[in-house]
Amino acid sequence: MGFFGAYILSIVGIVLLGVILDLVFVDGQVKKYVKSIFVLFVIFTLVSPIPNLVNNIKNGEINVPSYDMDLNESYLDIILKQKNTALIMSIQKAFEDEDINGVIVSVDASYEDSIYSIKNIYIDLENIKYDISQKKIIEIVQSVVNIDKEAIKIDG
Repeated sequence: MGFFGAYILSIVGIVLLGVILDLVFVDGQVKKYVKSIFVLFVIFTLVSPIPNLVNNIKNGEINVPSYDMDLNESYLDIILKQKNTALIMSIQKAFEDEDINGVIVSVDASYEDSIYSIKNIYIDLENIKYDISQKKIIEIVQSVVNIDKEAIKIDG
């Protein structure tokens, strides 16, 4: 058990001892003296680790526990799908705001070193009955996400 675990355990023990003492002694003069002594004991217990802690800080011997974190790949897959879905919906809304309906958007993205990166955005215009310039499509997509125009693939 580490230092902090032992410290917390001693505090819990003192609290339990205080409850027992409160139940054992009846009201009166003795109970007041016992409570006074017990309060001093509690203060001593709470303050006692401070000098040791100060000495360790001065000597540079404070060890902060480090926890290695393994990323859960299935969790990252879920987050990737959610981010892709949110991005797709944002791009489709941008097209709808320009009165361009029926655009199918898909995103090719990945997590590399815990960083979400978009590789390509695919725009399918097959369901659109009228012509739209590629420049306009690229402008709409870039208004939603900062991506190079070479990464925007237009089909249809």
